[in-house]
Amino acid sequence: MASTARQPVGEAATSWASALGLLSSKKTDEAQKLGADVQARGNESGVKMVEACGALIVALAHLAKAAPQAGAELFSSLENLGATWSEAAGILMAGGSGGASGLWGKAGDLASTAADQTSKAGGDGAQALAKAVALAQEVGVAWTDKLTPVTVSELSSSPSRDEATLKAAAVVGEISDQKQKAAALVRAALAMLQMETPQTEEALKAAKEALAIFRELSSPEGEGTALRVVSMASLGQSAFEALQAANQALKTFKEIGHSKGQAAAIHSIAEAHVGKQSTDDALFKCGEALKLSRQIGDRMREVAVLETMVTANLLLMNGKKAYAAASDALAVAKSLGDQLLEARALCLLAKATGALGETAADDGIQAAKDALTIYQGLGLQSLEGDALVAMAAACCGRQDPTEALACGQRMADSFRQRGEKKEEGLTMCRIASIHLSNKEPDQALRAAQTALASLQAAGDRRGEADTLKLLAQIRLEKEEPGEALRVAEQACTLYRNQAFPTRKSRDSEIACIKAVVDSNAMMGGIDEAARVAGEAQRRFHGIKEKRGEGAAKLMIAKLHLMRQETEDAMNALVQAPPLFLAVGDRQGEAEAWQQIAKIHLNKGEAGLAQRAAEECALAYRKLGDKKGRAGAAQLVADVHFALASVGAGSPQEALRAAQEAVSLYQDLGDKQRAAVSLHILANAQLMSQSFPDALKAAQDGEAAFKALRDPCGEAGSLLLAAGAHLGEGEFEECKRVAKEAQDLFRQGGDNVGEDSVEDFLDNVASYEKGQLNRDDFRGFSMRSVESVQAGTTKGAQPRRERASRKPRQMSNIADIELIKADTSKDTKITLAFFEGFESRSAGGGSRPAPKAPEAAGGFSKGFQDGIDKFGAPQKEQVLYSVRWVQASAGRGAAAGPKKVGKREFAKEEDKRVVSSMQLGAPKENWGSGYGKTNRLFAAAGEQRGV
Repeated sequence: MASTARQPVGEAATSWASALGLLSSKKTDEAQKLGADVQARGNESGVKMVEACGALIVALAHLAKAAPQAGAELFSSLENLGATWSEAAGILMAGGSGGASGLWGKAGDLASTAADQTSKAGGDGAQALAKAVALAQEVGVAWTDKLTPVTVSELSSSPSRDEATLKAAAVVGEISDQKQKAAALVRAALAMLQMETPQTEEALKAAKEALAIFRELSSPEGEGTALRVVSMASLGQSAFEALQAANQALKTFKEIGHSKGQAAAIHSIAEAHVGKQSTDDALFKCGEALKLSRQIGDRMREVAVLETMVTANLLLMNGKKAYAAASDALAVAKSLGDQLLEARALCLLAKATGALGETAADDGIQAAKDALTIYQGLGLQSLEGDALVAMAAACCGRQDPTEALACGQRMADSFRQRGEKKEEGLTMCRIASIHLSNKEPDQALRAAQTALASLQAAGDRRGEADTLKLLAQIRLEKEEPGEALRVAEQACTLYRNQAFPTRKSRDSEIACIKAVVDSNAMMGGIDEAARVAGEAQRRFHGIKEKRGEGAAKLMIAKLHLMRQETEDAMNALVQAPPLFLAVGDRQGEAEAWQQIAKIHLNKGEAGLAQRAAEECALAYRKLGDKKGRAGAAQLVADVHFALASVGAGSPQEALRAAQEAVSLYQDLGDKQRAAVSLHILANAQLMSQSFPDALKAAQDGEAAFKALRDPCGEAGSLLLAAGAHLGEGEFEECKRVAKEAQDLFRQGGDNVGEDSVEDFLDNVASYEKGQLNRDDFRGFSMRSVESVQAGTTKGAQPRRERASRKPRQMSNIADIELIKADTSKDTKITLAFFEGFESRSAGGGSRPAPKAPEAAGGFSKGFQDGIDKFGAPQKEQVLYSVRWVQASAGRGAAAGPKKVGKREFAKEEDKRVVSSMQLGAPKENWGSGYGKTNRLFAAAGEQRGV
């Protein structure tokens, strides 16, 4: 196998590269001299790694003299493998191939033969070999994380994850020797963590027991190894505990000069930072671990670190750096010749290309296909799904999942033909996820239902729970809260009853509880939703699950806000950030601060909102969430707009935040939010009195909203443009643009925006007359990112009171009895009773609802006199669309009028009612409003609806 060209890092690596070339060319004396010089420099500087490398070169030079034939073949093998100096030392210390095949196995046998001949020869060669082995052990070359003797396989390939093998390793029998028992506990903990259902709590117990034994035995290498396993097991429980254990492991390995252990410990620190969502810190530590791994020549650790770098960069949405790290991982995997490692690197590469966009999508799809081919060739059916997920991520780059869906369907069909229900179900579940992310809920629903049936037939409880959770998300997307509630409750039960809960299963349970709460709220059951959220909060508090408790607090706050209970919502929200901070959940912490800031803004408490907004922005920045950072930047700008009204806002901070929001949303390709952020930017430029820039930003926003066909957004842009004209003293142009904005607000039905323009025009008149100083104009007060309202400027007239306008009536909902007479020969009569009758006129409420009559008993006297004099007005034919829905609790006549939101009212539409009818134009003298009638059922009493 040809080695991949890689630049050596550090003195040990560069010296080894030169020495291996000399040994392969049979320049033994030169190689021996080079090794002696390197060993001496390492001894003088105190760098054990360099000293160990020099000693190894000297030993190999003696080996070449003692066993010329075996030595020459060994050096050739090492060169072909691209072996590093530590790998060469490991092969020398392994004592044979150990069951490894190929070039690595051959190199192991050759090294064993040559070492035996050198030892038997005695003299300087034997002493040099013993010295090299001792120094290599001192820097940890022969160390493995399982505390087993080093083998050729562990130097070059990933460990087996066969479930039966792992279960066997997880059992620790009766061992009298304490050191051996501790090593067995470490191996058991690692096996538990690698199982299909990781047993994190049991693994943590085993690792802590091993740690205690190693400390009693004063074994620093064992102590550092056990601490690292404690860190790995703690990742599923507490990222802070994982970070603490990893730092302690690093300290322990440093004290004994254990370089290989140090690289592993730094990598664990990086993983802990990823776990606590500190991606910048994670990448910094990954850089340290990568450098040390390359210096010591540990390529297996190098690949693992690069995988973590890809994960962190993907969280930061930095596609270029993720792609570079994935490419390096693939190159190293290929140089090792490990197909499993190569397939994992190919999957990482495919995911990274998805973050790069359309240009690299084809390469990513091909990489995922190559990974799938390797998994199929190795017979690893359980890992084929990873390749499918990677392919779907690559397809996201060109926003077309067709190829991933086709590949997934072929996989599912293949599993179905072989009768492998579990793999078929998991594949169909992944297909459903792809459909859902592509905004295709109907296709996602069909695939998820198929997946659920297969997983239930296979008895896979974990897969069943994951599919039920996905079904709940799909049902909510389809606005079917009743079904969403049912499947979410089933998923919650399954997750809660798992024998070995993990961080993933706990997070899934939290997501299902949120789906239950949202479903109840959507159906109008706010009380039931509050009960569920309260019970979840108390349960999570009892089991010390702080992330779940914080999430429940957010749910409770949301429900309070739906009831307009601002103070109660705030009381719940202020308890959430410390809970999320305690477990390193930046996402939850940021969401809590964001809601707190918005409530303070709505209450006019701009000073308090400023601190909350800054905390929100900081949390999102540490998390690396571009979308969250953009939203937080808009919030910071809004806060400074509010502070400007009391003379405390910072134009520079508002402008910086607005520019960040625009840049981030444009990078994300979110056209709607990018257009809104242009509003924020234009207003920030008005605030800083950069009127030409503000006019350009407003015009860009107008064009963006026009492309989105959003008249209200377009009107807001025009109002901001009018503000820019005012700042330049162009009063006539300002008034013209403002009136154009008012017309657009009126067309869009935005009464608040229309009133804002009227207020602005009043202020413009005052500016034009000199009653107000135009230099005091600092833009507009923007209550939210979705709306733009004219605010008061320094010295401006107070806003005049306006009569509130009634909202447009989109539909009439009532409990009615519909009586219809059939005029056929048989005079058949049909009576239908409806509870919760909704009628929508054609046009969908383009006209405002008529005012209520003045007298409760009927028409007003003036209107009735007009009818008597001129006749009834001509009626237009109306087309009604009718549907039946269940009434919410408390909507009966006794409950009185109550405002109910559209999403809160309907529980579930009755799909059986599919007919519609066209009611002709009402005829003269028809109905109780037009006098007496001889029509059938005239005496039946008051008609309640038609």
